[in-house]
Amino acid sequence: MRKQRKWLMLAVILLVVSIYPHFGAAEVDNVVLAEQETGDGTAETTDTGTVADTEQATEAAPEGEAAQETAAPEAVDAGAAVEVKLYPVSAVKQIAENDGYVMYIDEKTGNIRLVDKKTKAEWLGTPQLPRTTMPNNKKFMDAAVHVKYTEGSDTVQTYLTKEKENKLSIEAVDDGAKVTFKFVKEKLELALVYRLLDDGFEVTVPGDSIKEKGKAKFVSIEPLPFWNAAAEKEEGSIFLPDGSGALMTYRENHPQFFSGYSERIYGTDPAYVAESHENMDAVWRQRLAPKEKIALPVFGNYRNGIGSLGIVTKGQYDTKINGTPSGIRAIPYYRTSSEFMYRWDDVIFIGTSGEIPFFQGDWIKGDRQIRYVLLQDEQADYVGMAQAYNSYLKTEQGVKPVEQTTAPMKVKLLGGITRDEVLGKTYLSMTTFDQARIIIDAFQERGIADLEFTFSGWSEDGLYGDQPDHFPVEKKLGGAKELKELAAYAKDKGVTLYLEANYARAFSESDGMKKSKDAIRGMDREVAKSSDYFIGSRWNDDSRLYYWMKPERVIGKHLNKELDDYAKLGISGIHLAYWGDTLYSDLDEKSPTTRQETASAWAKAADAVRETIGRASVDYGFGYMLGHVDGINQVPLDSSHFIYNDETIPFYQIAVRGLVPYTASEINLRNDAQNEKLRMVEYGALPSLELTYEPTTKLQRTMEDRLWSSEYTTWLDDIASQYDELNQIYKAISNQAIADHEQLGNKVYRTTYANGTKVIVNYSGASVNIEGVSVPAAGYVMQKGGE
Repeated sequence: MRKQRKWLMLAVILLVVSIYPHFGAAEVDNVVLAEQETGDGTAETTDTGTVADTEQATEAAPEGEAAQETAAPEAVDAGAAVEVKLYPVSAVKQIAENDGYVMYIDEKTGNIRLVDKKTKAEWLGTPQLPRTTMPNNKKFMDAAVHVKYTEGSDTVQTYLTKEKENKLSIEAVDDGAKVTFKFVKEKLELALVYRLLDDGFEVTVPGDSIKEKGKAKFVSIEPLPFWNAAAEKEEGSIFLPDGSGALMTYRENHPQFFSGYSERIYGTDPAYVAESHENMDAVWRQRLAPKEKIALPVFGNYRNGIGSLGIVTKGQYDTKINGTPSGIRAIPYYRTSSEFMYRWDDVIFIGTSGEIPFFQGDWIKGDRQIRYVLLQDEQADYVGMAQAYNSYLKTEQGVKPVEQTTAPMKVKLLGGITRDEVLGKTYLSMTTFDQARIIIDAFQERGIADLEFTFSGWSEDGLYGDQPDHFPVEKKLGGAKELKELAAYAKDKGVTLYLEANYARAFSESDGMKKSKDAIRGMDREVAKSSDYFIGSRWNDDSRLYYWMKPERVIGKHLNKELDDYAKLGISGIHLAYWGDTLYSDLDEKSPTTRQETASAWAKAADAVRETIGRASVDYGFGYMLGHVDGINQVPLDSSHFIYNDETIPFYQIAVRGLVPYTASEINLRNDAQNEKLRMVEYGALPSLELTYEPTTKLQRTMEDRLWSSEYTTWLDDIASQYDELNQIYKAISNQAIADHEQLGNKVYRTTYANGTKVIVNYSGASVNIEGVSVPAAGYVMQKGGE
């Protein structure tokens, strides 16, 4: 009896050992094998389980037949490789085909797969997962759409297969299919419409498909959350539009991340307090730590030569871009997507009740849409993505290049400002119109002929005067007569002259607006206050209060009425403060305005400025202003350096250069003079300054606390030296698009322009030799096209 038990135990142990690989309890770094279910043949895969381009790519099973599982090459050493079974590709029902691609759908989940007809490359809506994947995670990853909803306070996430009662229906449409998802328990319904395009496909959430028949209300919809997701071992990166751009590189060995990237396109909305603050109460608000904004409505990823660029073409003003590193929710895959927001939430304070969470009552109407441009081989990287977006801007958005025959030094001058005194205030003239002529002459005498001036604080009472009114011109600076003479003088000298105008954020003490009628309102229906913040603590400083202006009202009541006054001065253009770096809505019940309506109003007004005055410019350069301005000041040249991001890239510059000129941050206000100079050269940004005629010390006790070194005589010789040094580069790359950008070594980068000019920048502390060219430490070298 004991012998029988002994043999029985041995048999059980042998059985467990023989089937152990099917449980996948251990991770392996070698070849991964997949089982063959039907015996119809096998196809090769990479070690991550995704379909690979080897001898033959996996073809979709005929309609009505089960898709087969794929297998990696047979392991030569059982001790060096362990079999891990893979689920078969499930999107096998063909729904669309054109000259370039075939689109397939999974009839159980609504997820999709695209195949290039020539190269057989595949893009999967969800990665081909090992059978060791936890069931809940597999359902989560297979879902074609993730939904967040609320029933009053908390937000809950769901997806099709989370509940058995949920339903799915598919119907054919031109070049694709419409998939309707019904969440029965929550009484919610939505649809995704897939359409095949020449360069990829688009997915749309039609506004009329959104149905809420119960207590649950949509908060957000995230289509294709695992589109082209990559395993840790694959080569590639997620591209995130953080500032100039950032990469999240796929790595096996990385810290444990507890959250990923999730930021709103075009930055936070000032109408919602909670979006940009923490540690709030009825009086005090601590601003979130500084970070870069999303200036373009794009995202993407690439892995092993297969990539895609997502462009949010509808609903971008209320959309988040998500980038999730491996390890979140115990899922070993990197993924990126866009999340359409249908309701924003905020907090309100009523009496002593404390913080009360609050959701928008009605959802933000309209269609939502993402266009995916598919990329392969050498195009499947951030350069290829940026060039694809550049092409989209020109062909689909009609953005026409702004011709720039010269490379001007851009100089901003501060006119007047008020200073606090023991009793009352004193007006300070920091740069009069006559003094501006002296500054022009001083620059040109030192060989800086190409100049572009922007004059701020020129209207009555200076920088924080009666805005959004801008006329009359401040008499203590010389009045309208001398400003007109300055414009004529600048034109005669070949200098472009802009006037800065603020039609967005008015100082609370301004007589140019009535806050109850002109200012936007927040979730609590009260006028939305905007504060400055103490730099060290980030707490609000309510001694400096501002109000954001209602877009249509401020344009109709102020800007349109002042256009003729600008034209009479003979200036070259208007610099529109805030319009390119801050976007907001208005929650006033009587006259609500969405962020899309604000952006549209500003773009239309900028067109009117260009038509009447000649030119318009903005700061930072949010995407909705492209095609409507002639210049961008202080373009983003860095990312936020979040812990999960590995590299800053010039995506914005590759996408925009050649379409509109842009400048770097001011030379006299840099934190790290040498590195910021090198970044300016690497990214092809024009140099800029912010100066005054009078000594900077006069600005004490004023609201201008940024200009710690602005007196023009302090900078003349240094700027003349830098201009002589850099001018040969800027002449060579003037009007030129960026053709390539690459890292050549540790802290060494090369930017190649359309005319063949190359600029190599070395941030390291030692000189390097690149292809026979010596690049000095903390320096750069330019190679002209053909040399």
